[in-house]
Amino acid sequence: MMEKKTEQGYLTIFLTMTLAVMMSLCLTIIEGARQSTSKLETDCAADIGFNSVLAEFHRELLKQYELFFVDTSYGTKTAGLYNTEDHLLEYVNCNLKGKGIVLPFITADFLQLQAQEAAILEASAATDEGGKVLRRQAVNYMLSKMGADAAGQVLRWSLQVKGEKLLERNVEGERKEAERQLGEWKEEQKELINNPAASIPYGGNAGILSLVTKGELSAQKINKLLYVSERECNEGTGLNPDLEYEETLLQLALFNEYILDKTGCYTAVKDNSLLRYQTEYILEGKESDVENLKAVVWQLLALRETANMITLSGDGEKKNLVKGVASAVTTLCMIPEAEPILELCILLSWACAESIYDVKELLSGSNISLIKETKDWHLGWESIFHPSEEKGDSSTIQNKNKGLSYADYLRIFLYFHDKEQNTFRLMDIMEMDIRQTEGNEHFRMDGCVDSITAQILVRSRQGQTYSVKRKYGY
Repeated sequence: MMEKKTEQGYLTIFLTMTLAVMMSLCLTIIEGARQSTSKLETDCAADIGFNSVLAEFHRELLKQYELFFVDTSYGTKTAGLYNTEDHLLEYVNCNLKGKGIVLPFITADFLQLQAQEAAILEASAATDEGGKVLRRQAVNYMLSKMGADAAGQVLRWSLQVKGEKLLERNVEGERKEAERQLGEWKEEQKELINNPAASIPYGGNAGILSLVTKGELSAQKINKLLYVSERECNEGTGLNPDLEYEETLLQLALFNEYILDKTGCYTAVKDNSLLRYQTEYILEGKESDVENLKAVVWQLLALRETANMITLSGDGEKKNLVKGVASAVTTLCMIPEAEPILELCILLSWACAESIYDVKELLSGSNISLIKETKDWHLGWESIFHPSEEKGDSSTIQNKNKGLSYADYLRIFLYFHDKEQNTFRLMDIMEMDIRQTEGNEHFRMDGCVDSITAQILVRSRQGQTYSVKRKYGY
């Protein structure tokens, strides 16, 4: 009897099961690699897209003002973050679908990713938080250019101004009150006393500039409603919280240095500027160069009057001279009780006349000390009765290079001026000048951003979605 043989297929079954496991493992690894590669490509494309958007900083704003901002209008009439979203989406897709550079005919897009959406969640506009976004960049620029010591001197001047109350005391009001009291005497007696203030060509806005300036003044005018300080602004989400920037007095002083560095004034006009007296506009905000200069001149006269009264009050020789004149006049008029008020009136008028001289010198390019020393005093007391002769005191010599320049006085005024108002009027100036350049006729500072947070949604051919959120800025 023959035995029946049975063939066993254990090897085939083993190989089949092994191959099934191996294929599953390989396919899993391949799918994992595909998804990881898709995620990596999405991240890389998003980073390149963000950098590409930031590379579109406004060239003219950088050229004239050393600031990095993306103009969300991109040269059109309308500024909006949707424009930037479109640019970001385009750049991401361009990198996701990039073709080979060397051998494009043998390359293929195995992942087939496409960005479906780019949404900007946060954006820091230049005008946000009262212009703090712009001030941060300006201060950083000044720190890199000049260092923190650049603002040290103006801080010392400002402390002196505050300590002496040069912007608080109303010397002009005191002078008018002294004149009023002087006029209360009987008519026949008043006529015998020559009012010292009556000879000073001080009164009236119409003539003050002709008194202290030489040459032709700028006739430039603007319509303020066209600029950022007077219109409703586009709003962003504020300063990037990841940036460490807290405004101190030093930083505000540095920002004022930036204003003077980038704008022109009466003694240093900026080339190709719309308004010629730009710093004066920032201080006063009027629509013409003449009005702005006139307002600054009156402010400067008020400060100089107070400072000159301090000098006179501390000069015993000048006070005794004035006292002797007042005593002689009131004794001659037989009204000795009027001596104190006449003495005060002469001192105030003398300070006023000296102040007019000071402002004229400042506008001509000379320097004037904040608080003058006796040797720096220019006018003799008799000049208040003959102001047109403008004869200086022969016993003193005015050092025209000593003291503060006109720009230094503007520094002081800016320091005590509202920082947000300074910022927005500076942005007015930026808009004025940049709109004069080709292709920037509709430029708006409230359409400029320096930091964005965006979320990008990418979809693969297989239906998987990848979301990337990034925050980029200058």
